[in-house]
Amino acid sequence: MKKNYLKLLAIILCFVSIITVFAACKKEDENTLLYEEKGKIFYRKEAGDDAYELVTDADGVTVIDEQGNMLWKVTDANGVEGTHPVSFPAFLEDGKRISCQQFTIECPKGWESTGNLNFILKNVKEGLTISYSIVEPDNKNYLTSDENIKHITDAFQSKVDDGTAIVSTVKTQVAGRDAKKLTVEVTEEGNQSYMEAYYIDLEAGTMTFFCSCNDYNDKDFNFKAILDTIEYRV
Repeated sequence: MKKNYLKLLAIILCFVSIITVFAACKKEDENTLLYEEKGKIFYRKEAGDDAYELVTDADGVTVIDEQGNMLWKVTDANGVEGTHPVSFPAFLEDGKRISCQQFTIECPKGWESTGNLNFILKNVKEGLTISYSIVEPDNKNYLTSDENIKHITDAFQSKVDDGTAIVSTVKTQVAGRDAKKLTVEVTEEGNQSYMEAYYIDLEAGTMTFFCSCNDYNDKDFNFKAILDTIEYRV
């Protein structure tokens, strides 16, 4: 029953997008999409394509333009160097950081990026998981943080009424930006489960970070400390 509630909450709290995680390899070959060489980051759209150096800032974070594109460093026929926009893929990772169009986040020691339907950070040993999604205002399923929280609260109202669930919200910040934190605790047939979600409302859409633990005793784990390593792009 515990696993069923975790799955139910994951579905409710996260809008699932079909995305692919691109893993960077230390050794470059024609099938490697993202790799680092001599302190520079190179990227190819598909296996077998030419790889181009990406424009990065002083901290090594991939730069994006106003349209959210990454920038390739290119040289024209006259030898003049310039840049060319290339669509930002769903996610990029190099073993140290994970980047998407909206932000870059540090990959904590002992954690890894996993999953093929959503961006997920997972600590396999501890059974802790953080997943991310964003829904843009022009999406028919777009909900603000308050609408998301109301939707979830309504879904669990009967359980709140019979005392088997506790749902609460507080205002907080994630990496310096205003956010709302939702927590849900469920007790069913002697089993307890816990999960929390952070919502950030931006012009670009509502960002959602869903955090859960397999063991209820780990409910006090500081997920927010990981989220506070975010460097926003939007």
